[in-house]
Amino acid sequence: MDISAYSKAVSAVTPGTFVPDIGTQAPASIPLPSDQSTAGAGGVSFKDTVKSLLDDVNSKQVTADQKSMAIATGQSHDMEGTVKAVEEASLAMQMTLAVRNKVLAAYTEVERMQF
Repeated sequence: MDISAYSKAVSAVTPGTFVPDIGTQAPASIPLPSDQSTAGAGGVSFKDTVKSLLDDVNSKQVTADQKSMAIATGQSHDMEGTVKAVEEASLAMQMTLAVRNKVLAAYTEVERMQF
């Protein structure tokens, strides 16, 4: 087995160009943010984002329910708007359930990890 090509390539590597050098000084520590300032890059926290999305789904459900009741009681004849509102609410709920299922699956996977 001829390793001369490999040894020639390894000897050509100069320090600091192939693998970053690890200095003798420890890296600067950055304090973790407190619970009040856990906002992401956009300044909005994950909790606020989820709450906003759930509020949107809820408002779509309420709108669909109101339009359905208006059609059922004869107060409205906007069948197209009602069908559209019901479908939007249904899709929003399906999306919410899909995200919830993915989050639960990820949580379960993390829970199974052994450290």
